Amino acid sequence: MAAALATVAVVSATNATGSQVEPTVPGTLRVFAGPYEQAQFCEGGPTPVISGANGGALAASPVAFGKDAGKNRSYHALKATFEVARPGESALLTKTEKIWPNGMVFNLALGAGELKPGGYQFRLRTIGGNQASDWTPWCGFTVTK
Repeated sequence: MAAALATVAVVSATNATGSQVEPTVPGTLRVFAGPYEQAQFCEGGPTPVISGANGGALAASPVAFGKDAGKNRSYHALKATFEVARPGESALLTKTEKIWPNGMVFNLALGAGELKPGGYQFRLRTIGGNQASDWTPWCGFTVTK
């Protein structure tokens, strides 16, 4: 796959003003146990948990949070491909999503019962034009009953 990406012509997506937007490795991976729940971050805390009965969401920002994240940039031309897998196994779910209208969040909704209880992990990468970023590191999470 990496070899195939290397041979693709380098074409960037453009934002509404015509400026090029390079796909970058997404940052700040997080898990939501429901639409009104606080984010559970993948770094620096306990393993995120969602209820299989209620579903949840997996999310990330187009770039890592920081003083320049989103500053004078529009990421509206980017999409993100999510992969969800059990640890040590191949992806059981792969889906590409458009960025949210605010241009600052990639989100993959998980419906009630979509994942059986147990341990999972997810990762994603951004896509713009014919370019794709590297994958993020895996983020582990647990689905309960």
